[in-house]
Amino acid sequence: MPRTHKILWIATLFSAFAFLGMTVDSLHRMSARTHADQLSAQVVEGKRLWQHYDCNDCHTILGIGAYYAPDVTKSFAQRGEPWLRKFLQNPAAMYPAGRQMPNYHLSGAQIDSLVAYLGWVSRIDTNGWPPAPEGMAPAQGAASAELAGSKVYLAQGCNACHSMQGSGGALAPDLTHVGSRRSKAWILQQLDDPRRNNVQSIMPSFGQLATGDKQQLADYLVSLK
Repeated sequence: MPRTHKILWIATLFSAFAFLGMTVDSLHRMSARTHADQLSAQVVEGKRLWQHYDCNDCHTILGIGAYYAPDVTKSFAQRGEPWLRKFLQNPAAMYPAGRQMPNYHLSGAQIDSLVAYLGWVSRIDTNGWPPAPEGMAPAQGAASAELAGSKVYLAQGCNACHSMQGSGGALAPDLTHVGSRRSKAWILQQLDDPRRNNVQSIMPSFGQLATGDKQQLADYLVSLK
């Protein structure tokens, strides 16, 4: 056998064994990465409802679906259970203007199952996917600090609940002039522990957010006079 052919055979066999080894390792890790032990009957029912209502026609989940509406792979971690429940009960109440998700008039049990399914998906190790959404393009004359804060605002999806100048959600207070009402210290406290200021708040805590991002976000919000 010519030397070149021998090298090619050795390289091919080595690649094949390496591929098989990585495949076996991936399958071995898959159960833990997908927390298969938490795949309850309620989660399975939530997946069935997801398919029944063709949610993938608009949303993407775990890399599958359309991009007409937001990716929901990490929606449970980003929004929290109370927010998801409110949204599923009446989407239009949270987004009264512009593009809206239809109201399917889901029962309490159906909402429980869908939230359980989204919670299970949210905890899957997806190697950092999906990435945080990019911020808005720089506005003319915008200060660098305010621009950085506005990018954090969008990346964290704050506009899903809050509105500014008529754009955004309607579930939480309008932030158009929040800097006239709240101090930076109050805003930082709200980001860390919303229920400290309002025990009925359904706003998720952003305590896990990097300190620099929280500072930029607070600076941005307090600048809105």
